[in-house]
Formats: sequence, C-alpha cells, structure tokens
Amino acid sequence: MITAVEGQYIYNYILLENKEKWFADKLLQKRQTQNVNLTTNGFARMCLEKNAEHTELEQLQRKEICPFLEEKCCTLYGVRPFSCRSFASTKYCNDYGSAHLNERLLVINTVTMQLIEHLGQKGYWGNMLDVLLALAHHKVNEAVKTHISDDERVQSAIRNTLTAEPIPGFLLRQEEENEVNQYLQTVLSAKIGIKTIEEIFNNK
Repeated sequence: MITAVEGQYIYNYILLENKEKWFADKLLQKRQTQNVNLTTNGFARMCLEKNAEHTELEQLQRKEICPFLEEKCCTLYGVRPFSCRSFASTKYCNDYGSAHLNERLLVINTVTMQLIEHLGQKGYWGNMLDVLLALAHHKVNEAVKTHISDDERVQSAIRNTLTAEPIPGFLLRQEEENEVNQYLQTVLSAKIGIKTIEEIFNNK
C-alpha cells in the first residue's frame, strides 16, 4: 500500500529518466484486483473510536510478482515506497509462505506508515499499481498518460483507491510507548532542507 506522495515520487523519477512508455506498459499489465476497506490511519481511527466491526487490520497476501521486478531485481529500487523498503523477514519467505517480522519492527513500521499517510492526507491511498494508475490523469504526469489509451483502467484504479487520512493517534501497548516516542522525536526533528519534518507536517 502506498500514498499519492510516494507515487508521485516514482513518477518524478520516471519522467526524469524518460521511461514513460516502459512505465505505462508496466502499469497496464493484467493483475488481480486487491482492495482494502480502511487505510492504516483509518483503521487506527476506528479502533480508537472502539468500533467493534474493525478489530484487525486487513493483511493482503501478494500472490503476483511485482511488475517492476526484472531478473529478481527492483527496477524502481531508489524510489520504491516505504511498504517495499520496510519489507523484511527473519525467515526465508519461500519456505514459510509469508514473512516473519520482529514485533518491534512491525510496530515501528506501522507508525512510519501512519506518518507517511498523514503527510499525504486527502490524496490517494491504496494498492501501489492502483495509486500509480490513478496519478496518470494528473496534468503533471501527462507524458505517461499519453501511452495509456484505456481510460477505463485509470478510472477503475481511482475507484479502487481510498483517501489518505490524518493521524488519529497510535495503537500502542504501554511497554511500546517509550521506544516509539523516542523514534518519533528522532523523525520529527530531522531536517529536509531548512525545515524539520515536524514543521512540514504542520505546514510551517
């Protein structure tokens, strides 16, 4: 799952490298549709509101090979979204059918995904290929859109996405709070240019 912010970062790379046709062909490859009903922050919001209908975050099992993998290497490695960057396993996935992740890392990854979603709030959120296709109709990405003649695929992708939400709070056990607070302080105090991430989050 990615945000429009991460998706546009990928587009910026594609446009810079003049890979528009290659990228469009990748986006149009046939695939199974994978949809979720809640964003990461949406799930946190429902839990904090004690909504009994949503007690467990949906976990989609990827059954298809990512179209951006070529010869087992990621062709978007330098601009890959956080969901790819954070992927890790303590055991070989092919032997167990899924990843085995340390609980502490899972907590930090979830908090990070909430931060990224907050940054991209009101934009697209969803399956990477849906978000990337949805972004094709934005004027700034017109060079890619010219290679996508099937507008219904773009409209379908837009319908499949959700809207990124602001952070409502974090779902933490008491013993996790201190470590997460330290992590948040480190992240929010980091600078991008002359601004801290906290200032960017607060539109300062």
